[in-house]
Amino acid sequence: MIVRDEELNLPHSIGSVREWADRVWVVDSGSADRTVEIARSLGAEVVHRPWLGYARQKNWALDELPLLSPWILILDADESVTPELRRALCEVASRPVESVPESAFHVNRHFVFLGGVIRHCGYYPSWNVRFLKRGRARYEEREVHEHMVADGPVGFLPGELEHNDRRPLEHHIAKHNRYSTLEAKAILEQERAEGAASLPARLLGGPLERRRWIKRHVYPRLPARFLFRFAWMYVLKGGFLDGVTGWRFCLFISAYELQIEQKLIEMRKGNALREGGER
Repeated sequence: MIVRDEELNLPHSIGSVREWADRVWVVDSGSADRTVEIARSLGAEVVHRPWLGYARQKNWALDELPLLSPWILILDADESVTPELRRALCEVASRPVESVPESAFHVNRHFVFLGGVIRHCGYYPSWNVRFLKRGRARYEEREVHEHMVADGPVGFLPGELEHNDRRPLEHHIAKHNRYSTLEAKAILEQERAEGAASLPARLLGGPLERRRWIKRHVYPRLPARFLFRFAWMYVLKGGFLDGVTGWRFCLFISAYELQIEQKLIEMRKGNALREGGER
């Protein structure tokens, strides 16, 4: 786990793996609360590493920590492993590593928002590569919403992670403010050139590749994208089936989309002014 100020979440995340994981590593980037104390009290090994960015911090952990197990699970501090997923992870890890053809596995997760579970809204299912053979996958160099790129076949596991951030909504709003800036910068970079290590954007690829293709080639051309985002999440992706929680969640994410859109306009205008001044 990479963490900072996660004292409310760690008892749940570490508690979901401590009884069966060989070792639990927590990479702290400067917590000001009781994160380090709580992590150690729960049996985790804590390492300090100044913040490098989401992808670089995780890749640093994969490269520099003395990871000895043949299989590694990447877990966020606001996530916990459900019993069904635990059984699936242990079943794979119990087999001789050379007998497993996959280099990594996608893991599904569901979100908890304001006490309700999100099962629609385009946020479920939410597949991400999280379980990997040591040395067979790395994170793409991307500022936000990074994904793992595996060297070899990638499978899918039954069971789910539960994403439930127990910090107050004020924290979520501040985080989305930071994320929207990073996302706008990432969009500008994609418009110029794609990095060699980027996750491919393919319409007929896997779920993450398909999502990336839509975000690069369709979504940027839509006017008032925050309205399309709300309609897509709430109507087309069945957010209304999640009741009042779905309504609140769709509004929240649409506001985030509006932040990205307006910051992107600001950045493009700033770039145009700088380029005009240089000429």
